[in-house]
Amino acid sequence: MATLLAPLYSFLHKDKKWQWTRQEETAFQAAKEALKSSSLLIHFDNKKEVLVACDASPYGLGVVLSHPTPEGDRPIAFASRSLTKAEKNYSHLEKEALALVFGVTRFRNYLLGREFTLITDHRPLLSLLSETKPVPTVAAARIQRWALTLAAYAYKIKFKPGKDHSNADAFSRLPVPENCQEPPQPAELVLMMQVLDDSPVTVHHVRTEIQSDETHPVKLI
Repeated sequence: MATLLAPLYSFLHKDKKWQWTRQEETAFQAAKEALKSSSLLIHFDNKKEVLVACDASPYGLGVVLSHPTPEGDRPIAFASRSLTKAEKNYSHLEKEALALVFGVTRFRNYLLGREFTLITDHRPLLSLLSETKPVPTVAAARIQRWALTLAAYAYKIKFKPGKDHSNADAFSRLPVPENCQEPPQPAELVLMMQVLDDSPVTVHHVRTEIQSDETHPVKLI
């Protein structure tokens, strides 16, 4: 998007003379088309349906959080990670199930307390981890643990053929390194912690000022 808008950014300079040429018009129209395409992220809307597409490859997991629109699914966020050495030994079914668990836990702040749809290209998971069916007693212990994790969410699980599941599949095949598994802490939270630590006003200051204020009707003990 920054490349598309480069001709328009020049108008932000105060010494730039206003001159709308074919180059600026082309950039403007291209940017409008890009905003309507599925290649750009959109803002999360709690009033809209939420899709969580998950997939696994022999060495990674990929997840796409999106809203369905008449023009197609529009991505909100992406996530991926490499499989650990132990996870690479899982069966393909277990890797696909792990991708679902990774998806809902990675985006739990968007999903808890609301209904959403899990999308997988591995059909056996529709019965194994269905929201309406109990987990088979013969299922592996880790599958049963993952089912308990998913039980905290209000989801429906749907199958999508692999040929139509390329978004999550691509991220599972291009995962981030293993040492990047933990999501980064949001900048606003870091800023809030920093502000609180450096705040010039403390409880002690407030108490002292109230005690010394002769007009204040309440004295603190």
